[in-house]
Amino acid sequence: MTTSRPAHESAAHDPTDPDPRLPSPDAARRARPAEGDTVTRRTSYCRLCPASCGVEVETDGTRVLRVLGDRQHPISRGFTCPKGRRAADLLHGPDRLTSSRRRTAAGEHEPVDADTAMAEVAARLAGIVEEHGPDAVGLFIGTQHNFATLTPFMARAWFRGLGSRKLFSTMTLDQSAKWLVKSRMGVYAGGPQSLDEADVWLLAGTNPLVSVNGGDGDGALVTNPSANLKAARDRGMRLIVVDPRRTETAARADLHLRPRPGHDALLFAGLLQVILGEGLHDRDFCDRHVEGLDDLRAAVAEATPDRVARVCDVPVEELVRAARMFAAAERGMVSTGTGVCMGPHSNIAEHLAACLNVVCGRYLREGEPVPGRGVLMGEGPARAEVVPADREWERGFRSRVGGHGLLRGELPAALLPDEILRPGPDRIRALVVSGGNPLLALPDQDTARRALESLDLLVSIDTRMSQTARLADYVIAPTMLYERADHTGLMETFFPRPFAQYTPAVVAPPRGVVEDWRVFFRLAAETGGPLRFAGRDLDTSRPPSSEELLDLVASRGRVPLDEVRTHPHGLLAGHPGTTVGPAREERAGHRLTLLPADVAAELAAALAPVAATVPAGARSAGAEGGAGEGGAAGGGAGREAGAPGAVGDTGGGENAEEFPLRLVVRRMREVVNSLGSAVVGLPPQSYNPAHLHPQDMAHLGITHGAAVTIRSPHGTLEAVAHEDPSMRPGVLSMTHGWGGLETGGDPRTTGSNVNRLTSLHHGAQAVNHMPTLTAVPVSVTPAPPGLADREEPSP
Repeated sequence: MTTSRPAHESAAHDPTDPDPRLPSPDAARRARPAEGDTVTRRTSYCRLCPASCGVEVETDGTRVLRVLGDRQHPISRGFTCPKGRRAADLLHGPDRLTSSRRRTAAGEHEPVDADTAMAEVAARLAGIVEEHGPDAVGLFIGTQHNFATLTPFMARAWFRGLGSRKLFSTMTLDQSAKWLVKSRMGVYAGGPQSLDEADVWLLAGTNPLVSVNGGDGDGALVTNPSANLKAARDRGMRLIVVDPRRTETAARADLHLRPRPGHDALLFAGLLQVILGEGLHDRDFCDRHVEGLDDLRAAVAEATPDRVARVCDVPVEELVRAARMFAAAERGMVSTGTGVCMGPHSNIAEHLAACLNVVCGRYLREGEPVPGRGVLMGEGPARAEVVPADREWERGFRSRVGGHGLLRGELPAALLPDEILRPGPDRIRALVVSGGNPLLALPDQDTARRALESLDLLVSIDTRMSQTARLADYVIAPTMLYERADHTGLMETFFPRPFAQYTPAVVAPPRGVVEDWRVFFRLAAETGGPLRFAGRDLDTSRPPSSEELLDLVASRGRVPLDEVRTHPHGLLAGHPGTTVGPAREERAGHRLTLLPADVAAELAAALAPVAATVPAGARSAGAEGGAGEGGAAGGGAGREAGAPGAVGDTGGGENAEEFPLRLVVRRMREVVNSLGSAVVGLPPQSYNPAHLHPQDMAHLGITHGAAVTIRSPHGTLEAVAHEDPSMRPGVLSMTHGWGGLETGGDPRTTGSNVNRLTSLHHGAQAVNHMPTLTAVPVSVTPAPPGLADREEPSP
């Protein structure tokens, strides 16, 4: 759908207009075309995060001028976020790569055409495979890799044909505990309840009003999260939030629990103790579909409300109230985010969160309508039965580092540096990075850099010379959103209702770039390996078109892609009219396993802090604090006002006097991981602030905007302190995805990478080797005079 008008009619809207569709007034002025040029408005959707918001893109025919929300989009309804509205700067900014790059003998990068780059990469990969075998080649998949629909299919097709098992992604640095829970507990095939019909919802370690990502498969707090949450609250849904700070989402909660960081598992055990102890669980669902309920009840018996409240530093009556509020509702679930999945005891914490949903029976029953979100991708029939735990990592290939099995076909990303550096015949010698920046994403940045620099071949597919790309032998420049055709097939589970959208390319890409999927197709074609894409064997002698592949991906959907193409604003497909079917006879005896032996052992370790507690008695008021997008909050029971510190073990046993604070993660509305941080005027600051409560700032003698030195047991980092009353005392929060290649320098210009404070292995979880990336013990002191004396930014 396009409309055209003279450029003089496209002047920026009144900058006082609160319309969330609008870019900033400065961006609008920068985007204004020359007088007399023709502006065309094209309908499309954003591809920077799973929300896939509908947009209207204004273009002069060659460049994107500005991006506005599409008010006719039936899901996002005109909502866009700041980074989505600044897409023109991402496409046309001075750091955008418009041609590929090749490292010279002098260590510099020179332009090279994409065909030459791909041919040379294929030849070098073939030589490495011939000499060392396919496992000498690794593939690292980043977040942006997943937002071009064809790329994940083609990349995995190439990698399968290559025969390597060295596949890594950011998921195993993020929320792989969710994968592990399903593999150890099993999956109820009827599907979960949705927020749009919920009476209650519990959000732990996630702040969807900023991250635009909350909920487990219900989609309601991904697209237009503020409006969807308001609608749910207006119809009476009660919201419980677990977070170490008073986040934008927590400000709307009926009940906000703010435990110390590192104790999410203990808090969930406390909720389960109340629910099971008071008989508030769903007996019918548990009788039909659960095993190990009595074992779980016995295991959490010691996690009494007074003990949990004391260790977690939350009011005991609020803990009990949260358990009863959640259990008393008919519908509604627990959803967790990175705050839970990146912290200490993350696997058992996520498992216990799932147990809350299971014991309260928060799943669709036989005869209930099926949401039917699989519009283009299709989905299997929903049944009131259990797909049993498969424990997939216990069979098949095991890594030479740590003996880890595969989880969803992947190895833990924290093993990647050792898989490169540790000598051996099948060590990784070549690495292809697609849509990611592992140098910033991996813990222990110095080791990660040493590993990447030691490779025989490093290839980065990236739109910019990221920190990882700067180390690469080849950087292949891909197309970006609005430069390629696409559809929403891979994002369907994030939508609150059955929905699909197709978009053609809005503007032509720069001549020197190539679609990401074509890189992997070319590598397969050059090496002659098999290429099975979306269930079909492709002829590598005949490159297909993007439209052919998009059709192929959507060939099993319930709505033909051609029909979706006729709805430029997207198609609400409606519910399929099916219901949850009965269990099949051969599956009727399967059960969700709540407490297998390895889970029981992890639970015992997570509950260890309660053994040393004394019942809190009359204690009722907890200190400020909570579990955020980085884990449960920090601070100590009995701590003097203004004195930072955390009391009680958070999983690492570090000296509380030496490292009295807890570093937790958070999100920025304007940035997706490392994407967007370099766009001038997009993030509020050009650096990564270290947020502290005013009491902690005063106690440490630090003022807003001062440079500080942050130390952990694993490293040191300079940052800029920001006063933040929403924080819990004793807790420091920063986001990830910032920083440069070098240590030192002014953090106001170089940024601050929190992974200089983390370890690849310390506190790593079993199975998925998930490192501890939140609730990290730290200390904060004023920076050396050379940094501390710089001019401070305004609060």
